[in-house]
Amino acid sequence: MLTTVPYTRDLVLVGGGHAHALVLKSWGMDPLFGARLTVINPGPKVPYTGMLPGYVAGHYKRNEIEIDLVRLCHYAGARLIFDKVFGF
Repeated sequence: MLTTVPYTRDLVLVGGGHAHALVLKSWGMDPLFGARLTVINPGPKVPYTGMLPGYVAGHYKRNEIEIDLVRLCHYAGARLIFDKVFGF
């Protein structure tokens, strides 16, 4: 029988950039028990900043440097909210 664990903590990532993509990947491999992960980003894809110099130099096309947040959040079991965050 599969049991569900109640969420006792929330982790919210504002933006889906390079560092947050690494958090999502790690979370997918080893999620934190009892915690819910949420990503807030304006769109479903973000550029991988480590490849931006190559993009500017013309070595990559835009679609080659994009991180698919929908797929990555699904892998990590995270919620993805398409919105912008104003004021902290």
